[in-house]
Amino acid sequence: MTTEDKKNIHSIFWRGFTVMGEMTYVRMQGPGFGWTMMPLLRKLYKNDDDYYAALTRHMQYFNTNPVFLPFLQGIVYSMEKQNAEKPVDNIEESVQGLKVGLMGPLAGLGDSFFTGTWRVITTGIALGLATQGNVLGPILFLLLFHLPYYFVRYYGGVLGYKVGANYISEAQESGLLTSITKGCSMLGLIMIGAMSFLNVPLKFTVNTKFGGVPFKLQDTLDGILKGIVPLLIIWLMIWLLRKKKVSTTALLIGVIVISAVLGGLGIMI
Repeated sequence: MTTEDKKNIHSIFWRGFTVMGEMTYVRMQGPGFGWTMMPLLRKLYKNDDDYYAALTRHMQYFNTNPVFLPFLQGIVYSMEKQNAEKPVDNIEESVQGLKVGLMGPLAGLGDSFFTGTWRVITTGIALGLATQGNVLGPILFLLLFHLPYYFVRYYGGVLGYKVGANYISEAQESGLLTSITKGCSMLGLIMIGAMSFLNVPLKFTVNTKFGGVPFKLQDTLDGILKGIVPLLIIWLMIWLLRKKKVSTTALLIGVIVISAVLGGLGIMI
């Protein structure tokens, strides 16, 4: 790793702290991811068209636990550097495939360990001292939680760059990158499907009888495909956004109104 590469990794590390302040409901951390990569992309692509094309592909939807953000940015920086030196076929598909495929599992790992486990453990240790009036309580929490947190953040960027720099070129030539991209894309779709099922908990409450036989609409739909209603609603939203160019605000208002009506009538919960 050259001195210039180290400076760029430092830039990724420090600019990455703003990613949570640049979130939107449509692209989540996408705008922040693009902003953190701007100086690096400008160095790599002197041509304005190439620069704006690269910046556009890094402003797309993205969301992961911040602790692993530099790791993904290091990989992306390495891929963009390879592309700037020797253009890679389907660079946009490759970059997006890796980002989408890795952001979900890394988000789960970061949320479960750092947010759900390590933070709780360090807080418990610190509270034991703090409740006794010991000033070491908050200090100990800051040290125990933040030292490994920032260690993983910083060296994650270094590791991501080294992994990318060493293997991306060979993977492209051997065809492995295409397989990785497809696999990551499939994993990303699986994660999106799981998130849709877990975060869109819609159920029909329609219970009636046909020919004396009890009929429950939700049980019938679950027999066809578990979570089919949330999945269809997600597809409908995507279709309206992309094909019909319906605004996000209009969709949000429509969902709220329809949900209130169906819930009020007791058709759906």
